[in-house]
Amino acid sequence: MKSYEATNPAQWSLEEMKQSWINWIENLVNDPESQIPGTRLILQVEENPEAKEIFLLWESLNPQDRVTKWKILLALTEEEYKNPLPACIQCGECCLRGSPTLHVDDLELLRENKIPWEYVYTLRRGEPVHNPLTGKPFFLVDERIKISEKPGTNECVFYDPKNRLCTIYENRPLQCRAQACWDISAFKQLEDIPYLTRHDIFGEIEVLMDIIAEHEKKCSFEKLHALFKLLDKNQSIANQIIELVSFESHFRSFIQKELNIPKATTKLLFGRSLENLLPLFGCKLEIDGDTKFLKVIKET
Repeated sequence: MKSYEATNPAQWSLEEMKQSWINWIENLVNDPESQIPGTRLILQVEENPEAKEIFLLWESLNPQDRVTKWKILLALTEEEYKNPLPACIQCGECCLRGSPTLHVDDLELLRENKIPWEYVYTLRRGEPVHNPLTGKPFFLVDERIKISEKPGTNECVFYDPKNRLCTIYENRPLQCRAQACWDISAFKQLEDIPYLTRHDIFGEIEVLMDIIAEHEKKCSFEKLHALFKLLDKNQSIANQIIELVSFESHFRSFIQKELNIPKATTKLLFGRSLENLLPLFGCKLEIDGDTKFLKVIKET
């Protein structure tokens, strides 16, 4: 565990004390072996009667008592950290860190529209994702269906941050039901339960499966990734990348219009568009008149 060197708490205001305490907690939970989110620990300690009293009386304490109470607060915090409540206290951290991946057992939630179709999308084979436990990136070897995140964030689309509540709590998917930051054993057991795939959803609709297969054949993420590997050695590859991305955009648009598919549902049928995935490679597609070109961007 990392050390924490505090300045003299005897001179702190209540605001300074709380900020120093939060900084200390952030240092505590940054331990590689820690699973408890900082927000959860803060909320848990704030409900401790002795900690409540420290916060309430802080401004009226003399300097010597402040030092004593500060040490008591740190000891209380460390004790709560080592012995977290075995229950969800609605800190919201799991919802803020990412949306859940669906399993076969969640299929009825889609069929009964308890999770609307427009709020799920496909992660295709070869796409980079992050392990929800370790945060480490890896490339998918098989496809998965995932609930959408709010634009520009990792926050689950069904999370209400104001009230720290899940808006589909009674119909939350299996991964959410197994999520427990105080004990990851139930979450690890999900590894034995098959992930939901497009075949599970659309397998009986032959025409859709044929279209999905054609899209995978001609517009796979793996194909895009392979082209970018060659880009540094051969700049003419950029034109092939542009052609692939443009074809994929046309394919999605054409099928959507021909089959009258809601636009929001295309990301379930075909995954995220290759154009929207270009920032993963540090570039984006731009158009100047009739010319398309790849522009390097800072985000990777």
